[in-house]
Amino acid sequence: MVSARIVLLLVALLCAGAAVASSWEDHDDHGGHKSWRCARRCEDRPWHQRARCVEQCREEEREKQQEERAGRHEHEHERDRSGRRGDRRGEGSSGDEREREREQEQGRRPYVFDRRSFRRVVRSEQGSVRALRPFLEASKLLRGIRNYRVAVLEANPRSFVVPSHTDAHCIGYVVQGEGVVTTIENGERRSYTIKEGHIFVAPAGAITYLANTDGRKKLVIAKILHTISVPGEFQFFFGPGGRNPESFLSSFSKSIQRAAYNTSSDRLERLFGKHGQDKGIIVRATEEQIRELRRHASEGGHGPHWPLPPFGESHVHGPYSLLDQRPSIGNQHGQLYEADARSFHDLADHDVSVSFANITAGSMSAPLFNTRSFKISYVAKGEGSAEIVCPHHHQSQQGGKSERGKGRRRSEEGGGGSEEEEEAGQGYHTIRARLSPGTAFVVPVGHPYVAVASRDSNLELVCFEIHAEKNEKVFLAGADNVLKKLDRVAKALSFAAKAEEVDEVLGARREKGFLPGPEQEQEEERGGRHGGREEREQEEERERRHGGREEREKEEEREGRHGGRGEREQEEEREGRHGRGRGRREEAVETLLRMATARM
Repeated sequence: MVSARIVLLLVALLCAGAAVASSWEDHDDHGGHKSWRCARRCEDRPWHQRARCVEQCREEEREKQQEERAGRHEHEHERDRSGRRGDRRGEGSSGDEREREREQEQGRRPYVFDRRSFRRVVRSEQGSVRALRPFLEASKLLRGIRNYRVAVLEANPRSFVVPSHTDAHCIGYVVQGEGVVTTIENGERRSYTIKEGHIFVAPAGAITYLANTDGRKKLVIAKILHTISVPGEFQFFFGPGGRNPESFLSSFSKSIQRAAYNTSSDRLERLFGKHGQDKGIIVRATEEQIRELRRHASEGGHGPHWPLPPFGESHVHGPYSLLDQRPSIGNQHGQLYEADARSFHDLADHDVSVSFANITAGSMSAPLFNTRSFKISYVAKGEGSAEIVCPHHHQSQQGGKSERGKGRRRSEEGGGGSEEEEEAGQGYHTIRARLSPGTAFVVPVGHPYVAVASRDSNLELVCFEIHAEKNEKVFLAGADNVLKKLDRVAKALSFAAKAEEVDEVLGARREKGFLPGPEQEQEEERGGRHGGREEREQEEERERRHGGREEREKEEEREGRHGGRGEREQEEEREGRHGRGRGRREEAVETLLRMATARM
């Protein structure tokens, strides 16, 4: 009875496996080769793990189909919008023009990549690695960085990323969490602890592995990859492994493996073959294993030897603790921390600088541009927006035609030849984008840009600047506004205004690097108007009070003068009456005296 049940169970498993294989083969006819390979790997697993493996493959396929449907929906939406514009333009619009308009509409933001733009290149139960597609595929305007890729690694708490090497240089910044990173280069193994704000470099070909030593938080690392073998393409090579990840050692012939390791085929099969490791590229580690990895690691991060390394030490190995340094720019509106080849020697061979900008809520970076560098920014935390001024994109949108004097081109034919002229300074396109965690954006050389933090949270940006040597940041507002350095005649001629007025506008902001954002400016303006109105009202009240007091004093003075004069006049009148009465009495007395004397 038991044997019959076992037989029935085996038959059911075989039927399920055949059905799954058939479904994947049918899908392979429609282009699902990777999914078919995933299902085939599941067949090599022990029977009790196959159902889980197949479910993971199906989940990956569902996600891929959702992404494809979202892409098709967006494409159809843009096509409908372009078609409606074409209808409004009239029947004279040709199919080529509409096709060109669709291409232009699809490429309206070639420098901005949201989280959905990243594709998983490594997937595991314990984490993933996501990467942007090559920049040259995104836009021809980004061909200057066609040899670089952007990737993000996320590893769950207490997970381990198995050893591998790549055919690209890797420069990483720890966005979140802490861990241990180990590299083996030139026969020497170095292990270091890493934490948020650390920068580390893993050269091409160096064996690298790492672990998330935190028991609660994910380890998140943003990195750029400088490709070497194929421009814009990189590959992982896993030596240790088995079925998942597949060890490249198993691809050598059995005779080569036996000769190289001087051991039996059975032992090699257990290490590198179908019986080897099959839990993925990122695996779960025990607490004891994490403690062991941490014990072998030295403290990562250079000390605060700003701006130079310690005396007599030209190269300090290990990660560089960026946030432990003094900010190169800092005020109440934000801080900027920078590392270049001078402060972190490991960057010298790659012509790359790394920076971290923390923009205070409601504030913004001062408008600026880079003289030599492409700037690749990754949003670590917070929300906000960015604006990038792009003349190239405007010209591509104009399609070589004149539109209200902007991006004007004209062709003049004569003598069988043609001359094409492009008028500079006749229009720009502003690329505006909302920023949220996981968004990346690129600022080409010479393009003015600004980043603004939302009023609800700080905006934290991890920035990689490609071609960093001799690059200069040119600020267009604030204390270091380069336009203030123009001489008076140049200001008057360029702005068609008096130099004094130009100086007043350009010198209005005294802050350096970071400024109040648009909303803060509006609040300050409203507060200034309200405060000015209150001050005027108080001043008028004081004037009224002061004027009333003066009037009362004058009235009292007038009354005082009038009253005094009246009193004097009354006194004089009384004195006059009294005097006149006294004179009549004296005259009567004298008359009586004369009469009496005469009788005598």
